[in-house]
Amino acid sequence: MLHRAVGAVPWLLLAVPRLANAACECGYSLNKTTDADHAVFTDLMENDFLHTSLDNVTEAGWRPQQYNMSSEASRGPFGKNFSIPNVETNAFKQADAWSGESEKGGDAGLKLWVRGDHSRGFVNSAEMASVRDDAAYGSFRVGLKLSAQSGTCGAFFWYHNNSQEIDMEFLSKQFNQSQGTVNLVLQTPESVEKNYDASNTSEFKVQALPFRPDEKFHEYRFDWSPGRVAFYVDGTFHYEMTNNLPTQGGRFLFNHWSNGDPLWSAGPPGADTAMTISYMKSYFNSTDPARHDVHKGRCPTYDPAKVCAIPEQTKAPDPSEGPDGAKTYFFTKDGPDKVPGQIVYRQTSYEGAATSLFASPSIYLSLLVTFFSCIIVI
Repeated sequence: MLHRAVGAVPWLLLAVPRLANAACECGYSLNKTTDADHAVFTDLMENDFLHTSLDNVTEAGWRPQQYNMSSEASRGPFGKNFSIPNVETNAFKQADAWSGESEKGGDAGLKLWVRGDHSRGFVNSAEMASVRDDAAYGSFRVGLKLSAQSGTCGAFFWYHNNSQEIDMEFLSKQFNQSQGTVNLVLQTPESVEKNYDASNTSEFKVQALPFRPDEKFHEYRFDWSPGRVAFYVDGTFHYEMTNNLPTQGGRFLFNHWSNGDPLWSAGPPGADTAMTISYMKSYFNSTDPARHDVHKGRCPTYDPAKVCAIPEQTKAPDPSEGPDGAKTYFFTKDGPDKVPGQIVYRQTSYEGAATSLFASPSIYLSLLVTFFSCIIVI
C-alpha cells in the first residue's frame, strides 16, 4: 500500500547524453538475443548501496515514507509509524572495497530499521518508494540480508495499486536454525475481496530456502512478463505464477515493519533491528511516452548487436565470500556507452569518487549553470 512520499526532487535526474555506437542503445536482455526465450527491456534503474553514503536517499532515486497507521488500520495489536530517519545509508569506509568496515558499524548497505521501543502503541518502522513509477514488465533484483530479530516483516515489491502488486516478503519468525522462507505474493482483486489477505488465494506461495536469510546477503529476484511472474534466489528458479498478473505500470518499494500480528509479522521485537539492502537492479519497459521517444531516438531500428545481456548472479553476493564476494556488475558503473539515454541516479557521495562527466552528472548541472550564467552576463 503506497502512501504520501516524502523527499525533495532528486538533483541527479539527468540522462547521460546519447553517444555514437553505444553498446546498449537498444536495451538490456534476459538471456542471449539468439535464445528463443530472451526478453529485451528499454530502461534500467541501479543502486549500489554498499558504496552509497547520503543524507538524502532521494538523490539515489528513493523517497523515504513518513506516515502513521492505527492498530485498527494495520490489523494488529500495534500501530505502525513509518519514519524517515529509519532509512539510513551505511557504506563501506573504503570507496573501492567490497568487504571490510562500514561507516557506522555492522553490515554495509542501506538499512531499514524497526525500533524496539513500542511503548506508545506504535512500532517505529521504515519504508521507501522509488521516484520512478513507470515500470511495466522486467527483471527486478535485490541484494538483501534480513533481520536477525524475530517479529518483523521485510519486503521488496512492485506496486501499482492494492490489486496489482508483486511481493517477496520475509517473516523473521519463520527462520530456524538452518533455513528460512520467502513468501511469494501477488495482490489481486481476489485478495482485496478477502480483506487484503492473499494467503488463501492461488497467488500465494511459502517458499522454503536452504539457508537463513538473516545470515548472509542473497539475491532475490522476480521476472515479470505478460504471461508469467517467475521468482528466483541467487539465480535459481523457484516458482512461477501465471494468473491474475498485473497489467499497469508502477513503482518499487521496500519496507520493514511489525504490528505484533501473531498470524503475520509477530513480534514486535524488543530491540532495534535492521533489514539491509546491498543493491537494487531493475531492467524494465517504461509506461512513460517520453521514455518511449528517448528509446526510439537511440534505437530507431532494432539491432540485437546493440542489446546488452544482463549478467546472472548465481551465488550469494556476500562479503564473507572473500574480498570480492559482494562484488556485482552495474551497467551504470561501466561507462556511458552502457547507459545511453538512461536516467542515472547518484551512486556515491565519496569525495573524489566521481572522476568523469559520466560518473558525476552533477558536473553536467554545473556546466549548464555556468553556460546560462555566461549568456546572462553577455
